[in-house]
Amino acid sequence: MKKNRITFIFLFLLSIIFKYSFGGFVPSFFFNTLLTLLFASIGYTIYVYIRIKFIQDIEKRIIVKGESLKLIVKLYNEDFLIFPYVFVSFFGSHSHFNAESYSQSLAITPFSKKEFVFDMECKYRGQYEIGISDIYIEDFLGLIRLKYKIPETKKIIVYPNIVYLSKFDIFSNSCSDSQNFSLGIVEDVNNIKDLRNYTYGDSLRRIHWKQTAKNNQLMVKNYQSTTDVNLNILLDLRHGKYSEDINIIIEDKLIEAVISVVHYYLFKNVAINYIYFDQKLEVLKAANQAEFDLIYKTLSSVEFKQQVSLADIVKLHYESRNNLNDMIIFTSNLDIDLYNEIYNAQMSNHSICLIYVSPRTLVNEKNDIIDEILDNLPEIGVRAYTINPDDNLNAILGG
Repeated sequence: MKKNRITFIFLFLLSIIFKYSFGGFVPSFFFNTLLTLLFASIGYTIYVYIRIKFIQDIEKRIIVKGESLKLIVKLYNEDFLIFPYVFVSFFGSHSHFNAESYSQSLAITPFSKKEFVFDMECKYRGQYEIGISDIYIEDFLGLIRLKYKIPETKKIIVYPNIVYLSKFDIFSNSCSDSQNFSLGIVEDVNNIKDLRNYTYGDSLRRIHWKQTAKNNQLMVKNYQSTTDVNLNILLDLRHGKYSEDINIIIEDKLIEAVISVVHYYLFKNVAINYIYFDQKLEVLKAANQAEFDLIYKTLSSVEFKQQVSLADIVKLHYESRNNLNDMIIFTSNLDIDLYNEIYNAQMSNHSICLIYVSPRTLVNEKNDIIDEILDNLPEIGVRAYTINPDDNLNAILGG
């Protein structure tokens, strides 16, 4: 476009020089032709800008990771004139799906349409803009380009997968038994809180036989808890040091691990605190399966932009709370400072589990410091799990 402008300006100045230096029919015709082409080109571009129409249609706005999504984009020309030099750009977030991201120049013939169909498999959780990002209308002389204002940006939310862990009772023998002293949970067997369907591993002593006979399926009693001690989930929301594509994969695995562990404990009616830092230390509480959706939705679109180190959050947490709650720490940024605070918390009679999502298989680099930390954690009584992005969570955590 810059070259076209320079060429046109040069020719226009040349026509002015010829017109006023030599006069006559030919110089005047040359000057008037260029001037007419300029106004006609700009006017026609404005006309196309006003008349072009498009629609974007997506099947649904909320999906789960791994599901497919179809996006249809149509551009219309309802006039008897051709719409030349229309440039369409699509959002780069298509690269996070199994779909191509690109820009295309096209011409739309009279009374026709151009259609784009994207069949996308959503590979990672998060909130994404999809569809058209920009439409530009260019004049046929290549001098100007008008940007069409997109009235509404299409967005979708991709929920993470829930991996149903077969077992993750890391602080006790069985979180479904009534005497769960390790988690600080003591249940009053004389007070029934609610009923739920029987699941494999539930004690037969919990079965409510009258409701089982009435509903024609096994029903299990949940008892009232006599303490407010909870399990604490700490998630590291610092942005990774790697490329955007690698960070997305790591963050996705981290969220999937958190969701699966949260679901496991809430399904067993073990109360949890999800702890995060947003200007100050915040706590999101959930006590049963019915309250799982709140944390699930929150983590589906949470952004990794935490500025405070996880080591400071761990320190702030164990120093500010009077009870000796268990902590499960999720991170992909393991360092000496975090190890030191985990050690201090463990020595303060907290029970700690660390779940570390490793980028090693993605970046193919070895970190001796991290390896040494992971080797030392069991020696101080901390159970540690290392998860690679392509690992099966049930095999690692539920094994």
